[in-house]
Amino acid sequence: MYILGASRHAKSVIDQLESIHLVEGVFDDNPEIISILGLEVNSPIPDTFSEDLPIHIAIGDNCLRKSISQRLPNGATYINILHNSAIVSKYARLGKGIVMMERTIVKVDTTVGNHVIINTAASIDHDCQISDFVHIAPNACLCGNVEIGEGTLVGAGSVILPGVKVGKWCVIGGGSVVHKDMPDGSKWIGSKNIC
Repeated sequence: MYILGASRHAKSVIDQLESIHLVEGVFDDNPEIISILGLEVNSPIPDTFSEDLPIHIAIGDNCLRKSISQRLPNGATYINILHNSAIVSKYARLGKGIVMMERTIVKVDTTVGNHVIINTAASIDHDCQISDFVHIAPNACLCGNVEIGEGTLVGAGSVILPGVKVGKWCVIGGGSVVHKDMPDGSKWIGSKNIC
């Protein structure tokens, strides 16, 4: 596989692989990064790849992850990387290019979009809808029937109560409790929307 991105999030992704020998190449647009966890880093990220190997975009920034995915050809093959301690319902629907870190939980009838990060010990309960390019940070908890719009960041240790709808490209601060719907582009800190 190819890993795109060579910063801190990429370290976490590479660490989850059963064998580092699965990585054919690591690419990053920053020419100053020359290696990561003993792997050589090539620069810049190419728009095409010579072999038909799967790709994983290991970039934590939601907007940048989307931008990189749009640079690549429509036929690119993306791989999901799920830690062996992740618990995923057989009735969950998963997109492509997802990473699920240690001890994550995705429950029944949940849909996870493309290029989503579900970070360490995050819990997503039944009937949730997670759109593309979302990042669910460590220990975040999404109760049942929650919707998360494209590109949203759900901060570490946050709780989103049942039935809440969060818009696109929102930011939820760490440790927040979201108890009502959030419009696109809004911010939530603690127990209130600060738009």
